[in-house]
Amino acid sequence: MITRRLLRPSSRFTQSPWTCAACTQRIPFITPPPQATATTTTMKTTTRSLSASSRLQEHRVPPLAFHDTFMEKGLSRKISETEMGEELLSPTGYYIAWVQYQTLLTQKLNELTAGQDFADKTPLDLALIFARDPLNAALFNHASMAFNNHFFFNSLSPAPLTLAQTPQLTESLVQTFGSIETLRATMIDTAASMFGPGFVWLVWARDPASSSRSSTTFSSRGGSWRILTTYLAGTPFPEAGYRQQGLDMSNNNPNSYQAYLQQQTSIPGNTAGMFGPYSQTAKQQATKPPGGTSVMPVLCVNTWEHVYLNDHQIFGKRKYLETWWNCVDWGLVQERAPGEAKGMDRFERSSAR
Repeated sequence: MITRRLLRPSSRFTQSPWTCAACTQRIPFITPPPQATATTTTMKTTTRSLSASSRLQEHRVPPLAFHDTFMEKGLSRKISETEMGEELLSPTGYYIAWVQYQTLLTQKLNELTAGQDFADKTPLDLALIFARDPLNAALFNHASMAFNNHFFFNSLSPAPLTLAQTPQLTESLVQTFGSIETLRATMIDTAASMFGPGFVWLVWARDPASSSRSSTTFSSRGGSWRILTTYLAGTPFPEAGYRQQGLDMSNNNPNSYQAYLQQQTSIPGNTAGMFGPYSQTAKQQATKPPGGTSVMPVLCVNTWEHVYLNDHQIFGKRKYLETWWNCVDWGLVQERAPGEAKGMDRFERSSAR
């Protein structure tokens, strides 16, 4: 990004300042443990002042439903009215892993997108746009990590719905994994064995044959559940791993390349119809790698060390993962799942007969 900016005319530097106003009020990376009420109040005040100074910024730390509870009591599952289960994250651990880290990511996104026409794009959109652009690797990393970290924390709750309370989702998961215990063990073992930070995802993967028959929704399609791993700030979306290149330049000359470019610019604007190279379906399918399939993430676990080291230390990764499973809100996971993943497609077809 620095190289790209330095190549601009020098007159641009006076018109567009390099550092935004919000960047001069960074909160320190390490703060006192927010366990006392007074300390917690100070932290909230700092966060509010940061938000106030960033009103004109496109990217902000998204709100979490149980943020105040996590700041005051930490993150653990409520067993009864007076008893809490094992603690996933203390107030300090939550503050480091969510408030501080997500603030860092959003600040960097605002710096990297300042003055650009894509500044209003969501973190996921930015990750997909710049996934294969080496000059914007920092932009991809911060955008993808902002999406992943929010996706992880948004699925946690002090009073989560259990799988027993989501029978449609449970039945679908059992059809793929054989049992819920197998799913649990597979996700935890996969995350525990990762050598390095990243994420483990539970995704619904559409069958490639069915994904080529429609375009925008996940209804009326077949598929199955899968577990994916992404390292560092990697994204599970296959669209980020491929750019369409319809010509192999290893066996073509400059003239054929120019002819190819002219052909691309002459593609008709009318994309009506379901089939053919110029249809909307074909254009969307071209964004995926050969043999790739569309996936819908519904759950992930964060294995970055800064998330669990404060509360579980160096040897507590597995304990952290086991406690995480108990804090997952399966009601939210079911909401994220597409209709056919919960058997709704089968129900609709049987009702129509």
